[in-house]
Amino acid sequence: MKDKITAHWNKRSPSYRKMYRDHLDEEILLMKNLFSEKLPAGKKLSVLDIGTGPGIQAFVFAELGHNVTALDISKEMLAGAKEGARNRNLLIRFVEGDGENLPFEACTFDIIVNMHLLWTLTDHDKFFSECKRVLVPGGRILAIDGQWFQQEYVSDGNNNPEERTHEELIEYLPLYKSNSPEMIAGLMENNGFSDVSWKALPEYAEYMKRCDPEGHDYLSVPYLATGVKY
Repeated sequence: MKDKITAHWNKRSPSYRKMYRDHLDEEILLMKNLFSEKLPAGKKLSVLDIGTGPGIQAFVFAELGHNVTALDISKEMLAGAKEGARNRNLLIRFVEGDGENLPFEACTFDIIVNMHLLWTLTDHDKFFSECKRVLVPGGRILAIDGQWFQQEYVSDGNNNPEERTHEELIEYLPLYKSNSPEMIAGLMENNGFSDVSWKALPEYAEYMKRCDPEGHDYLSVPYLATGVKY
């Protein structure tokens, strides 16, 4: 199963979020503004970006002056993110690994961030348990996701297989067609996070639609879910 998932994202890496690449500075600024109210002022934080993909969230926190570790299960995704970090003159630690089995000691990070990751996971209880384990007391998780695919969507064979189909993975992904902020908040609470909350991100939805008007059929506005380890 994990081999299939890894192979899928290695294959997708050259084209993943290609239509957003010319707007990266805009996306990074949007994310900086979004996270500013969630971070303690004047403190250099240890940040883990899980499922970094092209590295966007890692870039955000590195540009804010924090110590950043970026993890992904895909070597090809990591290679692209490393190149992006070099182009932006950012010092980021890149690690190959699985978000459901984090290769880090307990109580290592102040912040965990992830974007467009939750729907790709196979075991959300394990994921959130691992996040709680590696966060310091008082540490926070910040998760951006959404319902990206139509409930009835089945490939008709005419879509670009790299951009629009994930049929080989659907059976392994519980949130592929049932991803809601209420569900994620419940998973966080069930795995011991406190002060759990979420907010809709209409400004991010508008950005995504401008960059990719022919892309996903959005069933819901993306959301940011947060929780704190006490």
